Amino acid sequence: MNMNDHGSAHHHEDDNHETENGQRRLNAMAAMTVFATCSWRRNRRRDPVPMHNSSLTGRMRVNEILNGHPQIIQGIISMEAGTFRALTNLLSSRALLSPTNSMTLKDEFIRPPDYTAVQPLIQEHGYKYRPWLMYGCIGAIDGTHVSCVPPSENAEAWINRKGFHSQNVLAACSFDMKFTYMLAGYEGSSHDAQMLAEAIAFKDFPIPPPGKFYLGDSGYANKDCFLSPYRRETYHLPEYRRRRGGLGNQREVFNYTHSSLRNCIERTFGVWKARFKILKGINSYPMDKQAMIPVACAVLHNFIWMVQVGDPLHEEYAVDCMPVSGNVDVNADYVFEDVASGTGPSTGPQQHDTRMDAMNQVRDMMADDMWDRFQSVPWYKTT
Repeated sequence: MNMNDHGSAHHHEDDNHETENGQRRLNAMAAMTVFATCSWRRNRRRDPVPMHNSSLTGRMRVNEILNGHPQIIQGIISMEAGTFRALTNLLSSRALLSPTNSMTLKDEFIRPPDYTAVQPLIQEHGYKYRPWLMYGCIGAIDGTHVSCVPPSENAEAWINRKGFHSQNVLAACSFDMKFTYMLAGYEGSSHDAQMLAEAIAFKDFPIPPPGKFYLGDSGYANKDCFLSPYRRETYHLPEYRRRRGGLGNQREVFNYTHSSLRNCIERTFGVWKARFKILKGINSYPMDKQAMIPVACAVLHNFIWMVQVGDPLHEEYAVDCMPVSGNVDVNADYVFEDVASGTGPSTGPQQHDTRMDAMNQVRDMMADDMWDRFQSVPWYKTT
């Protein structure tokens, strides 16, 4: 064998080795995705289809899943085979199968909203949301709880107001049910508004330009870029639907409109938790790893939203004003007094906050205009 032949053979061996390494990385990523997503199951009757009758294992089994009955892979990793292949191709092409210093998957797929665009959902609903929320409202924020196994040294801090251990997760979403921000890993006893204050101060929360705002529930102060409902008034949609007599004043009209639009964050949490069962179960990973799980699932949620057309789970929760149970903040009955210092609940006289005055005026003007239009054109439906 001459030197050229030897070099060619060596180069061929390197190519084969690199190909095998790439395939191993792809298979490893596939396995991690399968286990990390923890399939969701629906409690509905299905036509009997022979699906789980394979004796294959390992790589052959993976190939069979990818090329077999579509319900198999949908049941295992909660996405179609084409969506999964798109994910693996994307990660491979951008060298994201291993950590890099340039960009994380969270940065890639959980992005702030487009502050210049008008939200399509608001456009589609005509008089119900226009003109008050058409050009300023960019999304909704809320917190939710994910069960956890807390560190032994401060386990009590992870007990929420419902009495179980959890991590609190703060998220923002657009009205088409895509996450635009997520912060996880806070103790279950922490309050949403407290998390938001720290997110703004330390965690790069996407603050919009003046005139733009998020919708938040009554646990958040009505100021700056956050529009909250009137406290001590009916707010949640099921409460309106159970009552008789319709909407009685400006504040009720505003709260109903606000709740019906902010409901998108509850529905987004609903899809997210229904798809990824690991969010509902308890695992024994170290706490820093447990904090990564909600964000990883949010990344996959957004990717599926981007790639998979006609996702049945997304379509199920995409119904506007759909009431969602099981996603209400377990600390929602506790109002975090957002004093000017932003350090937590106040034990003394509160400082006057002119920023709340400004947003309260905006809310009052919206409520008055909504009430005037409601009296002449009652477009609301609470039944």
